[in-house]
Amino acid sequence: MIDTIKNWIEKTKSSSIARPFVAINKWFQENVIKRKLVIFMTLFVAWLSLLLGAIYSPQRQTYSDEQLKTKQIFENGTGEIVLTRQMYSPKTGVIVLPFETQDATPPVDRGIDTKRLKWNLYAQNKTADTTMEIVPIVDNKISVIIRNVPKNFGAYAIDIRNKTVVTSSIDVAVSSSSDEQEKTSKTTDNANDNLVPFYVTTQNSKLKEKHIKSVSREEFALSEISEERTFQEGQIKKLNKSIKQLKASIEDDESRKVGLNKEAEYLSGDDLESNQKDIATLESNIETKNRSIATATQNIEKVQVKIEALKKKEAAIKDGTFEFSNPIETIKMK
Repeated sequence: MIDTIKNWIEKTKSSSIARPFVAINKWFQENVIKRKLVIFMTLFVAWLSLLLGAIYSPQRQTYSDEQLKTKQIFENGTGEIVLTRQMYSPKTGVIVLPFETQDATPPVDRGIDTKRLKWNLYAQNKTADTTMEIVPIVDNKISVIIRNVPKNFGAYAIDIRNKTVVTSSIDVAVSSSSDEQEKTSKTTDNANDNLVPFYVTTQNSKLKEKHIKSVSREEFALSEISEERTFQEGQIKKLNKSIKQLKASIEDDESRKVGLNKEAEYLSGDDLESNQKDIATLESNIETKNRSIATATQNIEKVQVKIEALKKKEAAIKDGTFEFSNPIETIKMK
């Protein structure tokens, strides 16, 4: 058995496939110093490749999806804030971050009052010249401009605290001392319910490079109004298309209903009962579709009013008569 194995090994060594490996092994045995050098260089190249891959790979991820979320909701029920776009201009060192807010506290549909929002800026690579400007635009839109951004900024963290008063939590009753102690404890525990974070990093594919000039608030506002008008005009086209489709569907239902009524003349018993149920279902569908058409028509009117208001704001900004609700706020790096 052992002789058989030895013979098989010898035959394998003498085969054409094994000859190169046998020659390499023999060379390594005869050249010990060169062998060590080759092994060292192989390990060094592998280590260097891993290091460079870690440094320069655009796919490396050090931030979780939760951290890179662009929509944040204040846990105390005061509203939400959405980062709609992220634009970075390496040439001018400017980052522009348009936000949209939604205030959940008033009975009317409005954005969060900018005066109630407290902003802080933190950096991975801190620089003394970097500042953040909070620029209230119109309605629920706020543009944040980070200036003097170094090319190797890595990441910025923006904390936003909402100081809007939640009237549902206001207590107007007389309390005991134990109740007050419990209330103080709960207030301490929920101190960060009105705080949300946003992260801006070059590792996020949503950060788009774009040449940004140093523009004024008026230019930002006009840009936002133009985009909003385009969106609202698109909504009118969508609603008109929906109305057209609903009317076509109603015509089909009416045609089916006529056919069922004709068939009913020749039916009786269970067949007639089934026929009448089908007619009732069609009538219900027609009624539902008519209500949808009425809703779409009302929404078109609302959108048209909104477009007219946007046109008036645009004209007022252009002629210098528009008054912005809040001044620009400048935040220094923390």
